[in-house]
Amino acid sequence: MQTEDMTITACLVVHDDISDLPELLTSLFGQTRKICQFVFCLTGTAGPARAAITERLPDAVIIERPDNPGFSGGINACLHESRSEFVLILNPDVVLQPNYVELCLRVFVEEKRVAGVGGLLLRLAGQDDRKEIDSAGFVVQPWLRLIDRSAGSSDLTQYQDREDVVGVCAAAAVFSTEALESIVEDEMIMDEDFWMYKEDQDLCLRLGEVGFRIVFEPQALAHHSRGWAPGRRFAVPLELRRHSLKNRYLILAKHWRIRVHGWTLPVLVLFEVGLFCALCCRDPRALKGYLLALKLLPKMRTQRRHLSLRLARRRKRTGENRPRIFVTA
Repeated sequence: MQTEDMTITACLVVHDDISDLPELLTSLFGQTRKICQFVFCLTGTAGPARAAITERLPDAVIIERPDNPGFSGGINACLHESRSEFVLILNPDVVLQPNYVELCLRVFVEEKRVAGVGGLLLRLAGQDDRKEIDSAGFVVQPWLRLIDRSAGSSDLTQYQDREDVVGVCAAAAVFSTEALESIVEDEMIMDEDFWMYKEDQDLCLRLGEVGFRIVFEPQALAHHSRGWAPGRRFAVPLELRRHSLKNRYLILAKHWRIRVHGWTLPVLVLFEVGLFCALCCRDPRALKGYLLALKLLPKMRTQRRHLSLRLARRRKRTGENRPRIFVTA
């Protein structure tokens, strides 16, 4: 199969701020590989966003969700409307280089068992237009915290070769529709209990756990105006900070395995104690995130059992003795 034969849908969730949208749309129109379908989920005040979209994309599919299901719920709504073999999941605050989509699709042609591909995301550093790395895929710290690899590094040339990673940032990532459909939980692809933040980490972990690969393609470049950047924690609304904390424990509840990660327990406990103390001192109102996670724990245990069944089926099919849960860096 050639990339010209592959169909792809762009999926975006747009809330109230549409200031970055025109630049993103321009970059999508300029792709060397044509995007077949555009699907938008409007989770805030729909009027201005709808007008801005229909002016340039009169054939776009527009879904209005004034109840605001978050990024994960909005993307699920978009995926439900997609009619393509591949989906490009985007944040409105990214700008893609013209060959971004083509380079990502090429990975699916040249590699096997690939579920998702992401490129090298860059961002501006300070006020002098210097660029630094925003994300080069996800890595896992010993205390089982997924982070954006090399975030903040000014060495933009350190990655030259395509490689497997734990996950890729869904600010600009291409996924196989077939792979996504294989991990549906409760008729959802993205777990809507995450609402916002870390839902892409959970998605990539689930894909990896059932045998798919997530690939980082450093030649595919995009610029990301990340909202939650270093030093800007309190610029993020309190509700989102609570969701971010909650989602760390949803990931642990779904993906931590004693026989795989038992060796991390001492450092994990130390990290959690340090995190709790830091929140008590610096951001005590965010501690409600612990309660939000606790309420969802029974549901996460059910999803964990479903995932364990998938892992057992995979081990039976492939003969592997150990599940591939995390590749810890």
